[in-house]
Amino acid sequence: MPGILDPATFRRGMEIFADQLRLHRDQIDSLNVYPVPDGDTGTNMLITQEAVVAAVRSIPVTARTEDLGTTVSRAALLGARGNSGVILSQILRGMCERLPSSGAFVPTELAAALDHAAREARRAVGRPVEGTILSVLGDAARAAGESAAADPTGDIASVLQAALDEARRSLARTTERLPELKNAGVVDAGGKGVVLFLDALHAAIQGEAPSEPVGTMGPVGHPSGYGAPRVIDPDLEGIGQHEVQYLLEAEEIAIAPMRAALADIGDSLVVVGGGGLYSVHVHTNDPDRALEAGSRAGEVRDVRVASLRDQMTGCLTSQARAVRLAEEVCSLVAVAEGDGLSRTFRSLGAAVVRGSPGRNPSVDDLAATIAACSTDAVVVLPNQPNVAPLAELAAAQTSKDVRVVPVASIPAGLSAATVFNPLATLQENAKVMEEAARACRSGEILRAGREAETPAGGVGGGQWLGIADGEVVAAGAEPAAVATELVRGLAPETAEVLTIVVGADAEAADVRSVEAEVRRTFPSLELEIVEGDQPEHPFLIGVE
Repeated sequence: MPGILDPATFRRGMEIFADQLRLHRDQIDSLNVYPVPDGDTGTNMLITQEAVVAAVRSIPVTARTEDLGTTVSRAALLGARGNSGVILSQILRGMCERLPSSGAFVPTELAAALDHAAREARRAVGRPVEGTILSVLGDAARAAGESAAADPTGDIASVLQAALDEARRSLARTTERLPELKNAGVVDAGGKGVVLFLDALHAAIQGEAPSEPVGTMGPVGHPSGYGAPRVIDPDLEGIGQHEVQYLLEAEEIAIAPMRAALADIGDSLVVVGGGGLYSVHVHTNDPDRALEAGSRAGEVRDVRVASLRDQMTGCLTSQARAVRLAEEVCSLVAVAEGDGLSRTFRSLGAAVVRGSPGRNPSVDDLAATIAACSTDAVVVLPNQPNVAPLAELAAAQTSKDVRVVPVASIPAGLSAATVFNPLATLQENAKVMEEAARACRSGEILRAGREAETPAGGVGGGQWLGIADGEVVAAGAEPAAVATELVRGLAPETAEVLTIVVGADAEAADVRSVEAEVRRTFPSLELEIVEGDQPEHPFLIGVE
């Protein structure tokens, strides 16, 4: 019922928050100029929150408050991605540590929970900086405390409204508080996520739709720029070259020495967690030493090391294609799964809706993304045969002029997105994109789930299959040999470009062997390797 923040309402708020992050993700990514302009704040917060929602859905709605809090905290910790995701996980953990066992929050309890979350988030950051997500949440918590103190028995929604109003004001102030934000003319990306979080809780309490609109796009990683007032020009030499993140199983006594060691070799240091399990994040030039510091403290697992320079260069390079809002004629929406593919499609001008075979996006997500585009004309790349009908339904829900280009694979979708031009008309874009997609022949290489006979011969469980047009055309124990056979069948004599999209499950040794063999066998083809990170499909291959 409206006006109550109990476990059921908190669960609903978690769902709404994830929905809002999906809707606002591209905008938040485009605001991400601090601490480094790698354009992934919205994506990382969304990945973290999606892990929370998935975990919450797995427990009964009648679960005890303590169990709900434990589920949210652990899922956020395990699912945290990047600097923003790790800080978000600590915010959620702080809130959950103050969930009232009696059921529903009263105003003073809610204010105390927000204050605890703000303090815990600040404590987790190695060098807290004002004008960031920490400031926005801290200001919101103070406003909630003042509201609750003025009326301790009042309406819980009023406390959240006060927090939300102050969060919005604090977010607007971030532009002047950090030189990087002022130079780019944007607000803090993580702070925007805090506004969405409070707005989601308030919407859940009131039984209403969230009120935060999708704002103007910023300058990072978005080719169209959407009218961003300035581009950014950071000092690439002045940052750590790598983003290192891992989970750490360790005793609490070992955390302080580890934090000190990491602070000596990097920045953007965040360590969150407790009870023997921690998430560690740092930007550094020496990832090996960062891992060694964790290993001395305890057991390190789920290690992720990414090149910040590559991410930043990709974001900044895309600015060369930037155009002003008044000049843009057509927008692009693409369906894809995997962080690498999402970044690639965004670099080509697309707003990305998450989806893959077996995990179709919802019609509502597609419609919301289309509606959020800055132009009245929108091209949609479904990139899967069964998503095209969903895209047509989504198009019918908007007043915009939408053209769904019938692209049935990711490689063909990449070919189509490459020729997209935001200054061309919808009809012009659709024509050249359809031609590009038709010129691309695609297939995939994946492991067989069990022993079987195929048109290409027998295959054992765990061995490799090459598939084109839904048919097995190659099979064998070595992925390089299967890849070569598949490409040979796909490539016409006039082929010029071979694209391999590498999935999250592909092992490094297999990637190296496939790349080496196809380079040796097809020297006349220009080979492009895309780190797609797509699930369940180790290698997607396109020839054009």
